[in-house]
Amino acid sequence: MNSIFIKVLFFLSFPLAVLFSNRAEAQNDAPHFYFCESYKDGKEINVSNTFSTGYLTAILDIRHLETTIGVSTLALEITMIADDKGFYDVEQVLDLITFAVDPNWDYMYFTEESRLKFDKPGVYRVMVLKEPNTQIAGGLLKITSKK
Repeated sequence: MNSIFIKVLFFLSFPLAVLFSNRAEAQNDAPHFYFCESYKDGKEINVSNTFSTGYLTAILDIRHLETTIGVSTLALEITMIADDKGFYDVEQVLDLITFAVDPNWDYMYFTEESRLKFDKPGVYRVMVLKEPNTQIAGGLLKITSKK
């Protein structure tokens, strides 16, 4: 019974985690990493941390750091950390998607419709990695069922 309480508490704490995550992103000394439904015509469409199942776009913005990314490859590591009921057994890395980037970029959007797709409701952690496996940013994402 205690285990179920902890799992439900974990799932309900997601909004607080997003709030604190967004506050950390607001700091000027950290890369801004967030999600939107799509990126079209130079615009981020529907920025959020909660989406229904489907394809997403991830954004990495370091313009405020007045630097560039400095590498030619980045990867997004996608891990499911809880299902739609807040239950989790073991965190499982679902995918590692590699993207070619220009070392001079300071703003990047990642869209890979064949792989940056979330089919199951739940809570996910998405990390931006430089090679070899050095985390530079990350974010939490809640996926709900389509209504």
